[in-house]
Amino acid sequence: MTGKPKRKHAHLRLRSTAAASTTLLLALSTTGCAAGEERCGPAPATRFRAAHFYGTWSFPKGYIELSNLGGKLGQTFTTRGWPKDTTLDQTTDKVPLDQGLSGKGNWRLSDDHTTLGITFDRLDDTLERTTIHTLNIGEDQGRPVLYTRVGDPKTCHVFALKRSGD
Repeated sequence: MTGKPKRKHAHLRLRSTAAASTTLLLALSTTGCAAGEERCGPAPATRFRAAHFYGTWSFPKGYIELSNLGGKLGQTFTTRGWPKDTTLDQTTDKVPLDQGLSGKGNWRLSDDHTTLGITFDRLDDTLERTTIHTLNIGEDQGRPVLYTRVGDPKTCHVFALKRSGD
């Protein structure tokens, strides 16, 4: 004996290990997320900060203006045509502007920069429970997009806001 390990079939072991690794990699990349669901809406983003959201954002039947007045007022908004609930009837352009909510309040970016929350100054209890209060933050072509899923949760319908001028 020379003390050297046998290498008679080493190349075959290497090939089968590489094939198994490739199969595992392909299986992981084609299944998507753990739940097996496809993404619904823009690509999620966490890189945007509060200053990225100042300005007027439009949606199918209205707008919301996000500003930072500072002091006790902080980050404020004014909106016209905001959906009264998350049904498709309220979040599409088929609803007249005057059938949406008009109001003002405060907004806040979540600590992890994934959502933007809005709180109306005055809203009756029914609308407080049904209107949209949280928007997800996404990205489209390098620009921020605010959105939320609406309608039947089994289908992908997105209420998206885009900054005016983008």
